[in-house]
Amino acid sequence: MMRNESDVVPGEDDDSSSRPLLASDEEPCARENEVFSQERSPGTPCDSPSWMVGLRHRAKLCRERLLSQKFAVTSQFVVSAKMWNRTIPTRNCDVLTTFPAQTDDDTLMWVLARLRARVPELNVHVRHHSNTGVYGFYLTASYEHLLRGAEELAIRKPIKSEYGGGNKEFVHEDQEYFVGVDDSSTFLTSEERQSIVRHFLFNLRAHQGDQLDRIRFLEGQAIVPVLMSRCVIDQVLPLHCPEDLAHLREHWVQAFFHSQPLDRVCDYFGVKIALYFAYLGHYTKALLCPAFLGLLFWLLEGTHQYTDDVCFVLFAFFNVAWATLYLENWKRKGAEYAYKWGTLDKEDELLVEPRALFHGRIVRSTVTGRFEPLYPSWKRNLFRYFVSLPVILMCLSVVFIILWWILELQNWVNIKVHSGATPFFCKFLPKILLAICISLLDDVYKKIAIWLNNKENHRLDVTYENNLIIKLVLFQFVNSFLSLFYIAFYLQDMQQLKDQLAALLITRQVIGNIREAVLPYVMEKIKLFKIGYKVVEAMSPETLERQIRELEENDKRSQSSSREEEEEKEGRDDGWRGGQSRSSPDSDEILTRKVCNEEIEEVKTGLTLGQAEVEACMKKYEDTFEDYLEMLIQFGYVTLFSSAFPMAAMCALLNNIIEIRSDAFKLCMTFQRPFGQRVENIGIWQHGLELMSIIAVMVNSALIGISDLADRLFPGWGTVERIVFIVFLEHFVLAVKFLVAYAIPDIPHKVAEEKARLEFLRREALKKMKRSLRICRR
Repeated sequence: MMRNESDVVPGEDDDSSSRPLLASDEEPCARENEVFSQERSPGTPCDSPSWMVGLRHRAKLCRERLLSQKFAVTSQFVVSAKMWNRTIPTRNCDVLTTFPAQTDDDTLMWVLARLRARVPELNVHVRHHSNTGVYGFYLTASYEHLLRGAEELAIRKPIKSEYGGGNKEFVHEDQEYFVGVDDSSTFLTSEERQSIVRHFLFNLRAHQGDQLDRIRFLEGQAIVPVLMSRCVIDQVLPLHCPEDLAHLREHWVQAFFHSQPLDRVCDYFGVKIALYFAYLGHYTKALLCPAFLGLLFWLLEGTHQYTDDVCFVLFAFFNVAWATLYLENWKRKGAEYAYKWGTLDKEDELLVEPRALFHGRIVRSTVTGRFEPLYPSWKRNLFRYFVSLPVILMCLSVVFIILWWILELQNWVNIKVHSGATPFFCKFLPKILLAICISLLDDVYKKIAIWLNNKENHRLDVTYENNLIIKLVLFQFVNSFLSLFYIAFYLQDMQQLKDQLAALLITRQVIGNIREAVLPYVMEKIKLFKIGYKVVEAMSPETLERQIRELEENDKRSQSSSREEEEEKEGRDDGWRGGQSRSSPDSDEILTRKVCNEEIEEVKTGLTLGQAEVEACMKKYEDTFEDYLEMLIQFGYVTLFSSAFPMAAMCALLNNIIEIRSDAFKLCMTFQRPFGQRVENIGIWQHGLELMSIIAVMVNSALIGISDLADRLFPGWGTVERIVFIVFLEHFVLAVKFLVAYAIPDIPHKVAEEKARLEFLRREALKKMKRSLRICRR
């Protein structure tokens, strides 16, 4: 039977007495000392030569046994560390579905029977991960079925030049019109294969009367999403493609001073993640202008008071103009990427499958003809305006009051410290209290926001995500910017505003990179090390020594044949696909057991772990929410208050250079591979950035109005005149901003022109085909 997975079966070669043997290594030493004390008479002098020789001999034996015990423990750690470095690629599997360890055979067979009967497009193999105890369904599909799935998902593929060229939705009956359709290894990318297999899996529908334990299914309801929401299915994940992943690690993660291979990222991770990295790279390049201009103003700072005031006002106006032009340029650039990757035309929402947790009155859809829940929009709006909105405002008010009180406490403590009434270390106590409160309030508010979002019962995943983003961003805005507003407009202390902005920006960036990339990587390796140590711990010393020798021989063999493998790799296709893999030199023993006439496989390969087993233990990548949120807050720091701290853009630029590679690192090294998603743009985050730029106009206008330059230009103005000036300036700048945004089209002319040209060529090609068909009929 062909080897598919590398799962060590503990205890297969183990000696049942191996653990007591290690635990009792000190017992012979104690027995020998007891015999020696009995042999020695009470009158024997302590310095007797024969007695000393016996003592040294017995001490030597004890040391040797203790050293052997320590060597055995050290060997266990060494072998455990090597186990998760020697993973075997999983064959013939695009998508892995795992079940909890305590899942019974009846549940597995219930799901398996319906998959094989109702989704014949899928090839399913059931395997048991002996090291973790979980069961897995290994899913793939034939090339013919994958092509039909590509048509169902409307995946765009390139058309031959004689038929008009460009990209078009794949049609199975017209497959001969598409470029490279005959090559099954390259026509569909691994991301597209996995999306199609996932589509087949989630298209498993319930029939009338289907029931699993206490879970009752409605006719036409998708089974897998419901089982995932009820924790019957643990996770559904796509497997990494070893060779494509190695290429990305070399040319993306490690290529620090090279441009990003965005097309390869799109082919591997999907359009949504590729658009995030395209946005991050574009934003980083755009920061060059404010970064170096801010560096110039920072160097000029302190030379003369008038120069400082002029630089302050000029940089405030520059921030507003830069934010407007940058966002308009990104919309055009994003449209180019979307057109290039075939997602510029958005799919109708009525064709998208509802969320698994979406509930309502069951009716037949007028679009698809299937039974699906229907929830009236007036109920959702009623809950949103009369429950969600008041609860959110109340939460924000509580956060505002607590943070305001802590900031007032900080101001009072600072006064006491400066006067010498309290020790210097008391200055840090309110800051510690602020950090604790922010962390606690963040966790509480996130739970409340998720509960409110679930109660609103959104039909689609994208609308659910957008509404959750709005709720969480409101809290993060208050959380991140309240202290800056307090210092700028209440205390009106520009020096303290500069210090606070620098502290927030730098601290948030350092902690964010450690929390997002370094910490998950360390925790994932510790988790895999524990799995390996659990396997090695159960082995006898003889088995352990034999495995160590095998590991050393394999390492020497792999080093000696590395050059030959590189030469072979150059002659092979560079794109490994999910349903294909290369053979491994290790010999495997496949164990099978039958449950209800179904075979469940267990593969024993010695001290190795299978790729699927390792990736199932990794942490799931929770979408791009945290990454976009971090960039949104940073964009606010740069545009709102950087006139007080001109080096803010430079700090953001240096952080983003590292952020690109750290985000790539966590995707390629730490987290599970996410399913690719086809999106038209960056979604609601574009609106968030535009809203932040509008707030930047208001904030910078207010900063100019309260600056020292305004006092010198208009010395006799009071509060009313100053407010009128700020409002007039803000309205004037907003009017110019909106005119500029309206004048710049969102879609570049070359993209619109290319779309029209391809459509014309396709129509002409269709006319030629019709004329040739008529001639053949005559």
